[in-house]
Amino acid sequence: MNFYLDGERGGSFIVDAKASYIHGQPYNGHQAVQAESDELRVRSNVTSSHRNDEVLQVKIIHSDTGVAIIDRAGIAFNETGREYSITLTSFKPSQAPSPIKLELTKRDGTIFTATTDLYFLPNPAIPQTVSRIDSLRGSLQLRSNGPSFETVFPYSFYLSGAWLASDATNLRKFKDLGYNVLHVVPGGDGIGYDLNQLDAWYDEAEKLGLWIMHDMRWTYQNRDYVRIQVERYKRRKNMLLWYTADEPDGHEDSPDAPSKAYSFIKSLDPYHPISLCLNCQNYHFQEYSAGADIIMADIYPIGTNTEYSTKYNTPCNTTYGDCGCDNCRTSPTSPALLNIPSRLDLWSRFQSQLGLAPKPIWSVPQAFPAQDFWTRTPTPEEVFAMTLLSINHGATGIVMWNFPTADEIVEGTSKFSAVIMGREFGHFVPRARPEACRVIGEGKVEGSVDASAWRVGGEMLVSVVGVEARGVWGLILPGGARAKEVRTRLWGRDEWKVRLGGSLASGGMEGVESFALVVEIEDEDW
Repeated sequence: MNFYLDGERGGSFIVDAKASYIHGQPYNGHQAVQAESDELRVRSNVTSSHRNDEVLQVKIIHSDTGVAIIDRAGIAFNETGREYSITLTSFKPSQAPSPIKLELTKRDGTIFTATTDLYFLPNPAIPQTVSRIDSLRGSLQLRSNGPSFETVFPYSFYLSGAWLASDATNLRKFKDLGYNVLHVVPGGDGIGYDLNQLDAWYDEAEKLGLWIMHDMRWTYQNRDYVRIQVERYKRRKNMLLWYTADEPDGHEDSPDAPSKAYSFIKSLDPYHPISLCLNCQNYHFQEYSAGADIIMADIYPIGTNTEYSTKYNTPCNTTYGDCGCDNCRTSPTSPALLNIPSRLDLWSRFQSQLGLAPKPIWSVPQAFPAQDFWTRTPTPEEVFAMTLLSINHGATGIVMWNFPTADEIVEGTSKFSAVIMGREFGHFVPRARPEACRVIGEGKVEGSVDASAWRVGGEMLVSVVGVEARGVWGLILPGGARAKEVRTRLWGRDEWKVRLGGSLASGGMEGVESFALVVEIEDEDW
């Protein structure tokens, strides 16, 4: 977790010992050098003579006391995401972090080091929600009533305040459609809201069971306005997280503006995460993303000309022009939908290449009617595909732009919400990380079928998206797992069957389609 609370007795550290050709110290060297990172991770430059099978000794130390929290544990060279359980009884609750040092020792005595901070916070003086991030899986945990945390997977829309105000029953209608987060888009004048009206909506949202994602896009650089909003809403029983900068890269806000706002908000409220949304593929990604706990991506590839801006009458390329989807590619061999996984994977690689601890990424699927750059409205099937492509590639929250929208999208996403927030889906996605399935098929387009699986115990959730997929396709499950039977079909046609050898096969796919199913795995693989 990114922090713990007084009263919790157990926690864990996550250690990476990943090989890197960019960060760290030479793997075959003997000089102990502090890693250039404030996170608990080790990056090693590797020569061609390294041993892949070496196990490194792990020691985790409380820097203030010199006491070893973990001693003589092990981690394999190049292993990532290794979790080590600890007790928290030796830590005193404080707003200030406890400095932690990691030492990994090779057989020859070479020591690699890194540092991080452990936050062990006092409980809020006044009862309120507390939300935090599972640093291993990227999911959001929420404590609202009682001492325990629950996992929340946000599935919702950015919401028009004008639409809410037009009918007193609209907020209930929104909740009844199946969404679980209220994200009201502010206006551009002053603080952006009629705060009394917003109070009334937030009160009703609490009664309805909607979590608050409070948006400060126009005011996040104004400390007076930020203070007013944070102090007013941080103790609400349905407060989930803050949202500061909306496309700061596209608006060319000062690259350090989100980080300044982040530090100020954390000084007022350390109990809720902060999010922002980036528009560009890579415009000061490192600087802007530093100002958030959660990075959101709004990638809108449907119905736009990615080579020529019909709005500004200029060409679009890597250095010039605005086509509504930065550096997106669309062609017969590169379908528009593939820009979604491409961007999310790229941002994950950026974080690794920069030597940063991975932050959760949420997706903002295109779910709005034709306008500006976009000559048509996405079909419901395309919205489902964008959502599952995002989740397949690690997104741990979905907030679509924007509501109200086309009736067919409202109807479709309402039905889809029953899957995303259902018991079966929630059993897998917060508890495991997606692993790519191997796809075998007839398609001429690379990436025609995208599939991932989440494994818990003797079962897997399998999510499949056909982008330009026609004909028969097969899936080989990750980690050598062999399917025994398809236990439950959560979404899509009943097309997937178990083949001899434990693979899955479709009877035939038709263009853009999405599927979600729960598969029982053969016992011998467990």
